[in-house]
Amino acid sequence: MIPIYDITEIEDAVREIVRDLKVSSRIYTNRPKEVTPSNDFVVVNVSGTTEDLKTYGSCIVDINLFAKDIDAFKNGKKLSAMYRKLVDGFPASKGRLLFDTDFMILGDTPDDFGFHARIIRISTTIKAI
Repeated sequence: MIPIYDITEIEDAVREIVRDLKVSSRIYTNRPKEVTPSNDFVVVNVSGTTEDLKTYGSCIVDINLFAKDIDAFKNGKKLSAMYRKLVDGFPASKGRLLFDTDFMILGDTPDDFGFHARIIRISTTIKAI
């Protein structure tokens, strides 16, 4: 495995994109057990494996948008606003990372902690040379 396929570097690069797009001010690499009072947050992580294909690598990056429920119901407007900021500004590339612009979207799901999550899954290619 070539060391340039470092998961932390990939996650940091995507977190920077999400931060620059102002999707949320709280961006994590895993679901926090406790969230300081907040209406939203984002979790960015590489899910599954990072595959070494010699001249390039590949992985899946998940961007999980979380919006606080309102009166125990999904806050769809907030999730949609976060989603729109993300997809309207998400670049096709950043440094050595090339992103598939046809995102896979997993439906809104309650997390049993007072939030609903919308998961965006992005196929990512990592240039090795």
